[in-house]
Amino acid sequence: MTGQRIDLYYGLLDAVDRPQAYVACLAMLSRDEKRRAERFVFERHRRQFVFAHGLLRVALSRFAPGVDPSDWCFAANEYGRPFVSAPETARVVHFSLSHTEGCVACVVSGCESVGVDVEEIRERQSLLATARRHFSAEEIDALRVLEPQDMVDRFFDYWTLKEAYLKARGTGATLPLDRFSIIISSDQGIRIRFAPGMTNDAERWRFKKLSPSAQHRLALADGSGLNGGLPIVVQPWPLP
Repeated sequence: MTGQRIDLYYGLLDAVDRPQAYVACLAMLSRDEKRRAERFVFERHRRQFVFAHGLLRVALSRFAPGVDPSDWCFAANEYGRPFVSAPETARVVHFSLSHTEGCVACVVSGCESVGVDVEEIRERQSLLATARRHFSAEEIDALRVLEPQDMVDRFFDYWTLKEAYLKARGTGATLPLDRFSIIISSDQGIRIRFAPGMTNDAERWRFKKLSPSAQHRLALADGSGLNGGLPIVVQPWPLP
């Protein structure tokens, strides 16, 4: 079935931030999105927002070709997860959106339980302290034994994978990050382990991590429960 896949779009702003593309993205946005964009203090953050939301609108219209990118309307659930509120389409469409310094990304699928997160990799002295506040004991122990650069890389692996999982669940910060662990094996296989008492099936989840650049980490979570997970199709940048 056509909807049984995940379309992944991402772009590095250094490569795609061109006047024609920016104008095209801005023209697609709703009045509310334009107001939100204007609230950013720094121009680079405003451009990230505009490109991310323009990308999402084009990606949705690639999934549902009968809808113009400017016609999509959005709402949010009780936990703040955005979803398509209009128009009605022949196929149900779900999405997840993320942007960080220099990179924007989204996924579109017929499956609701999908999530994406992208982060800029920054070497900071406080990464281990941040991990102690948010990560599980199992993840903290795994970080402690790594060399400094490997620890930075693994920290952002954990962070993006955990955030992608939360986005796929659609329950926001109601699920503490330290109540589940991301396990990355020596062959880079990824699985999830839940703390006792958590009502979720670890076997239904599949994960993938990518590096759009040397400075960025991207993670995708798939809770479809299908054997082997949904196919992931990395789509080319769709804007002029």
